[in-house]
Amino acid sequence: GKCKGDYVQHRLTDFLKESVLVEEKRLIEQIVSQHKPWIEGCIEVGYVIVPRQVVIQVSEKTDDLIWVRIHPNYSAKIRIGWPLLIYDLIRNEYIAGVVSAMGYDIEDPQVYERESIYPRVVLTSELIKYGDFEFLEHLPVYGVEPICTLRNENGKMRRGSINFSPHARAPVFLPPNHIILKVLGLPEKGIPYGVIMVGEDLAIDPTTGQYLVYRLRPFLLFEHELVLGSTGKGKTSKCKNDIFWFIKWLNGTVIVFDLHGEYSMISEDPMEEYKGKINDLEINIWEAINAKPTKINDVVVWFWVPASESNKYRDKSTKHVKFFSIKFNEIPPNELQYYLPALSPQGYYVLPSLIREFRREGGKTLEEFYEWLQDQKFERKRVAPATLYAIIRRIASILEEDIFDGVLPDISTDQIFVPGRVNIINLVHVKSQIARRIIVFHVINKVASVKLRDHQNKLPCTMLLIDEAHQFFPKKVKDRDEADYIDRAVRWMARICREGRKFQLRVEISTQSPEDLHPEVIKVVNTITFLGCTLSQAKALENIMNPLPVSKKDLINLETRQAIIWSRDNAKIPIKVLIPWPLLKHPIKKKEE
Repeated sequence: GKCKGDYVQHRLTDFLKESVLVEEKRLIEQIVSQHKPWIEGCIEVGYVIVPRQVVIQVSEKTDDLIWVRIHPNYSAKIRIGWPLLIYDLIRNEYIAGVVSAMGYDIEDPQVYERESIYPRVVLTSELIKYGDFEFLEHLPVYGVEPICTLRNENGKMRRGSINFSPHARAPVFLPPNHIILKVLGLPEKGIPYGVIMVGEDLAIDPTTGQYLVYRLRPFLLFEHELVLGSTGKGKTSKCKNDIFWFIKWLNGTVIVFDLHGEYSMISEDPMEEYKGKINDLEINIWEAINAKPTKINDVVVWFWVPASESNKYRDKSTKHVKFFSIKFNEIPPNELQYYLPALSPQGYYVLPSLIREFRREGGKTLEEFYEWLQDQKFERKRVAPATLYAIIRRIASILEEDIFDGVLPDISTDQIFVPGRVNIINLVHVKSQIARRIIVFHVINKVASVKLRDHQNKLPCTMLLIDEAHQFFPKKVKDRDEADYIDRAVRWMARICREGRKFQLRVEISTQSPEDLHPEVIKVVNTITFLGCTLSQAKALENIMNPLPVSKKDLINLETRQAIIWSRDNAKIPIKVLIPWPLLKHPIKKKEE
């Protein structure tokens, strides 16, 4: 009886198991029959696998990856950085991500010759000669780093967080452009920065053949941008394109600090030079971003003139070329701390009150103030002798630079704030580093003092382009008093950036020496465009920007005009792009032809 009972119990258990499996299979069939891939324009290229172990991983991060097998027809086209969709048949949702690793799974260990007792030593050419192509069937697997989920809610696509894993053999799709933009969080409309790249290839919609364009949301222009990279990697090309779009999209006004004479030519028609020298790829990119290189019609070049030479240029200003001086008497006392570098902290504290007293007595020029200071007998409680001596000594060195009080009028903000105008502050002829800093800070101060009071938005949108920013906001300064001056200037610039957002004042900072740029300047920008760097620069960036949003390897391998853009509020991840050939005139180098 006991044996019969055990037999019945076992049969009943098997029956229940079979019933559960049958019911489970029926439910799965029912779900799968109802759930079908619902995003149109995708191309199925592979499926999810569950490897026992992956070897030869090519990635810095492999923890939370989904491994997929790609069909041979598409395996050669898939590279690191390629966006893919994984469709879960059970949940009726997609997991969207990018390929961040690749390697080989060891489901069949005999595939790997190093684990074999008798490795095959036949040359590949010999295998091909006899028609043995088995080695080509052992394709790599790709690790997809998930970014988001895509859910169909009443006919509308919704992004969501990653909260499940797909089942084995879930189909993998290559998505069309508009889905890629959705996954990356990029807008379909906005200012085009370039064509998205995957590896060394330009991203192309598999259904339409059109380039995938990286666009920036216009409001993010006023969250400011840093453009960095070593010499010859395309910073000036990028900045010229930014001027083009700022004028075209916003009809704003641009102020450029030009240290090398690279921007004056933007008033010339670039197509005269490009004709017959630009390849079809560049033309196709121009068509993709809906732009053709043109010129800026309204360009004014401003030259600062030393005080001793200003008489020569009294009547030389024209419609497009203007000369100016800096008037000491017109600078507010509290702002002189940005004009007189290397004063001690005590000097900055007492200077405004001394200036006010000097002006009440009718003084105007810096030279008069210098002489006035030497004639005064101040109480020790008000000004310590050491502090007074430091101020006099500092002003003496500034007077030698011949910066202030020429007969020419100061730069006019009325002539700067003109819609569609590019103002180029030409600094090529200014050899002194002190003079360059004072001129740049003076113009920034003039622009900011007017723009940051424009509560009614009567003035046009404004862009400040500061080239070679490390010269004006250096990271390291040997002199302690000068370091204090730079720190003040950096804090002042950070305040302008923070307040400028709501007044539509954009600050774009460019540097070829990011390792020498003050780290506080980097903190005020929302968008960073990384162009090619040296290894030492990449290591320096890693110390400054912790964590560095892109890998050092990627930075040092960027070719000219290839860039990685990291904009927190515009895309979910850093994205590699190819910058279009300059939309404003730029000399064509032999390397680019």
